[in-house]
Amino acid sequence: MFSVAAVLLGVCIDAGMCLAQKPVGRKAGNIGVGINRHTSDSMLHSKANIGLFANTDTLRGAQLGVFTAVARREARGVNIGGLAAMSHARMYGVQIAGAMNSAKTMRGVQLSGVSNVAGEANGVQAALLTNSCTAPFRGVQISGVTNIAMGVKRGVQIAAATNVCSSYMRGIQVAAYNYADTLNGSQLGVVNVCVSHPRGVQVGIINYSRDTLAHKIGLVNINPKTRIDLLAYGGSSTKTNVALRFRNRSTYSMIGFGTHYMGLDEKFSGAVFYRIGQYFRLARALTVSGDMGYYHVETFEEHSADKPARLYSLQARMNLDLQINRTIGAFVSVGYGDTRYYRHSRRYRDRAIFEAGLSFGYSNRSK
Repeated sequence: MFSVAAVLLGVCIDAGMCLAQKPVGRKAGNIGVGINRHTSDSMLHSKANIGLFANTDTLRGAQLGVFTAVARREARGVNIGGLAAMSHARMYGVQIAGAMNSAKTMRGVQLSGVSNVAGEANGVQAALLTNSCTAPFRGVQISGVTNIAMGVKRGVQIAAATNVCSSYMRGIQVAAYNYADTLNGSQLGVVNVCVSHPRGVQVGIINYSRDTLAHKIGLVNINPKTRIDLLAYGGSSTKTNVALRFRNRSTYSMIGFGTHYMGLDEKFSGAVFYRIGQYFRLARALTVSGDMGYYHVETFEEHSADKPARLYSLQARMNLDLQINRTIGAFVSVGYGDTRYYRHSRRYRDRAIFEAGLSFGYSNRSK
């Protein structure tokens, strides 16, 4: 996971940070007009500068470039470029660009149509594609795809796809996929991953941490002590089934799918399901458990009053598990299922459930 963050950071550094370094050799001229003056050391000092390619050494005010707007030294104020706005040193204020903003040290706001890159940043980065900061960031990163930071001191990362914090994260991450090395805060997403989580909470469909301290709220919660089992079984509800079971200290969750819900003598039908429950150990190799589950059923039939295209089922089970050896176990289940129509929630059928099968275990413990 860290290698993925490193690759993403490397791409951003190559694409943007090289633009923020001090230029070597002959510097580009200023193709523009404004309130400018040359200092005794031949440096261009600008209070207002407008041009096709706006280039100045020191900016104290506003600069607008139709294509690029560059401040080779310190900039204080507003720097706007149609394609790119860059500061090779410190930037205090606002950078706005159609494609890319780049600053060695940023204190303020970066707004870009594609990407923002900063060596150090305190403030706001907002872009349609990516934001990146190659030092610990303080503030807010908002992007349409990805946010990347080498640590977040205090802040928020909000993205549609991915947030990556490759060091200490103190704040909140909101995205489909969130990753942090050390999380002291919260992650809200579909998949949340962290190495260490001393404080805060993970809220998502799948939550993973490499320590056991993290508080997790989700459909599947995984830590180093989680036992993961592959279940293969048959039964009277869905006739053939495959599922993954995630067992923690006393609770478990299951996700899986089954076939021939409507019967073996009917056309193919199937269901995907999620179950959550609690188990109790009766002996070293024997456990009893109970769970509730939600099943989404596809009949693959044209919708009719007798055979609807889709149904849902609420099911409850009691289970008895026998661990044969470290890897293989056997179980039996009895329960009850209530299947209903989606449209008006009228009962389609209700019946008892009987199931039996084998479990194949994988212990998710760090070595």
